[in-house]
Amino acid sequence: MRFKFTLIIFLVAAVAVFFSRQQTFVPRTALDIHHHYIDKTEASAIPGLTPDSAVQIQKRVVYALSENWGGVAGYKAAITNPAVQQKMGVSEPLLGIFLSKMLMDSPADIRISSAVHPFAEADLLVRVKDASINEAKTDRELLAAIDAVIPFIEIPDRLYSTDKPLTADMLTAINTGARYGVMGEAIAIEDIRDLSRCEVGIVYDDRSHLTTGRCSDLMGSPVNVIRWLRDKLLLMGYPLKQGSLLSLGSLTTPIPIKKGRLTAVYTGLGAQPHYTVSVSFK
Repeated sequence: MRFKFTLIIFLVAAVAVFFSRQQTFVPRTALDIHHHYIDKTEASAIPGLTPDSAVQIQKRVVYALSENWGGVAGYKAAITNPAVQQKMGVSEPLLGIFLSKMLMDSPADIRISSAVHPFAEADLLVRVKDASINEAKTDRELLAAIDAVIPFIEIPDRLYSTDKPLTADMLTAINTGARYGVMGEAIAIEDIRDLSRCEVGIVYDDRSHLTTGRCSDLMGSPVNVIRWLRDKLLLMGYPLKQGSLLSLGSLTTPIPIKKGRLTAVYTGLGAQPHYTVSVSFK
């Protein structure tokens, strides 16, 4: 009898310790990530992450960053490539949040030392026209709730050590690596015949790391990403509003960061033959 009683006490204590650790895991991990982000130091892999805890950590990290990085300016869809999704064991993109001071106008200057493990990608932003996007049913209605398309170079920050592979939950916990983004000229949606037909080429001035991409690679069509972001945010209780920016995902493979100017040239958008966005790394 005494043995059984001791065993019960042990089990109760073990359960209590487990739940106590779970309660402190999210705030402790979020604080660690915030410190690494601000101090620009490398983070270690995070054992014990689950999809739910990763989202809760992300929310805390974004809230902490907003004190100095400003309010929410928009949202991003990360990992829109089905092959990468399969490799990371997920069936849909990951959601990230852009704060206002993460975004800057082209041409921009960024110090390489201002991030831990930065890289660049040609991307595409759209700007929400009004709240009707939250009720839109058809593709036409979704696009009618967009007022502009903006060429965009994102400069995410891996943050974690590069000697181990990233998991989807690790990426979510660091807000999908959101660090910087450079925006080109806003193009009225009315001037674009078919958003899926745009193409992009991105290259350094010394012609290194030339990479190309097509907007049709964004989940088959950019409007599919818009729909996914809208639905995901509504599910989380975050309806879109006028002026919200939506990053539709990478159009190119990751580009290494080095000193020099990186320029992305977009065709198939608007009345002009091409639109450019550039960033110089110091």
